[in-house]
Amino acid sequence: MSKLLSNELQPVTQEHLNLEWGGNKNNFRCGFCGHKFQLGDQYCWVYTNDIPECGGNPLCCEKCAEIGTEGLRLAWKKKYDVAKNEMWWFTRHRH
Repeated sequence: MSKLLSNELQPVTQEHLNLEWGGNKNNFRCGFCGHKFQLGDQYCWVYTNDIPECGGNPLCCEKCAEIGTEGLRLAWKKKYDVAKNEMWWFTRHRH
């Protein structure tokens, strides 16, 4: 697995802040708590594309990363399950 998806914290650079994330410069945020990254923050990617129907490889802030890779993967699955069950109109129908 590449360093990018290794769950290793990396510093946020000005280059990161200048990029469009999901089509918008304001989307460079933690996928768990919503923290908007700023210059000098630490972030990592969490590999989730191997979780059935729950991919996406979310970004993670330093604080959320404290729960560890498996905790983050479980939290991402829970977020998906909430979206699937409570926001069913926003996700693909899987039945």
